[in-house]
Amino acid sequence: MSLTVCSRTGGAMARLPMLLPPLAALLYPFALEGFNASVSHIVASDASILSWFTAAASLALAFASSLISMLVAMSFSEIRRPSVVQLYAKRTALFAIAAPTLFTFVGVVLTMLHDPVPDTYLWVACWMTAFLLLLRPDNGAPASISPRSIPAFLRIAHGVAALTLIMVFLALHLTNHLMFPAGQETYDAVMKVFRHVYRNNILQPLVVALVLFQVCSGLFFVWRLTAAPSDRFRTFQIGSGVYLAFYVVGHMDSVFIFARTYLGIDTGWGFATGAPTGLVNDSWNIRLVPHYWLGVFFVLAHLAAGARGVMIAHGLSKEFADRFMVGGTIVAGLVATVIMLGMCGMRIQFT
Repeated sequence: MSLTVCSRTGGAMARLPMLLPPLAALLYPFALEGFNASVSHIVASDASILSWFTAAASLALAFASSLISMLVAMSFSEIRRPSVVQLYAKRTALFAIAAPTLFTFVGVVLTMLHDPVPDTYLWVACWMTAFLLLLRPDNGAPASISPRSIPAFLRIAHGVAALTLIMVFLALHLTNHLMFPAGQETYDAVMKVFRHVYRNNILQPLVVALVLFQVCSGLFFVWRLTAAPSDRFRTFQIGSGVYLAFYVVGHMDSVFIFARTYLGIDTGWGFATGAPTGLVNDSWNIRLVPHYWLGVFFVLAHLAAGARGVMIAHGLSKEFADRFMVGGTIVAGLVATVIMLGMCGMRIQFT
């Protein structure tokens, strides 16, 4: 699946791909509401075919928000001399990829502020502004940009920090999450063991520092790299990095501030699964399904994309590197699906 965009922005049809990401992001909360309403009808014994279809379609539309934005960003990234509005459209599309995790972050922050403004109102206002900015006049003149390379030492530091996080935190954390289908007892037992590693007084501050470094350096990379054309694989790496930057900030806010400080609870099984109502049947918690699934998917796919770049830089064929990234992305989707099914109630029992 791909989108093709024109290099000129004068006609209405040429503007349409630009408008899709902010529009998809704007409609994202309403897709979740549609899913929750359909599930409520199903639970109330009104399990008609229409209810099931509406639930599936609504959830698919929610996930499609990030997919549409990624495809648009990929298309605009191939324009060699983008106009001002095309460069803005590319960066808006990359930002819109993070809509699911941004919506969760906004909801958590407003909850702690006792909801002074309904999160959907604020959400619509922000994305409507982005949408309207894409409608501003544009004469097709190229954007005034001067692409600059990323300093080698910063790229190396970003990679070393990533490897360190994988070894001391990410591998353990994802392995723990893969225990969701085995049930709470197994999950808690594994979590208790792993927390002795990444929650000790030395490694936990190190993990937090490395994560913040990854976010800051990653966003710096995004700003510089989006000033130049890139292939679709590289754009996927950039887009997944944008999602992870906001996901990590939001996740740390949820864990350290919302859960441990504001609510005074542990971030264990109940917190992750939205107990007692669960993730699927709750009108607020349903936003966590795309948020978590895409978080796991993008972190693994981003690593595969980074490995692709390393392979090409060290002389391996682009064809092999591309296939490795595609394979890694497929594995990322499978891992994310297993974890999410477990978080939503699927259980595997061994007899």
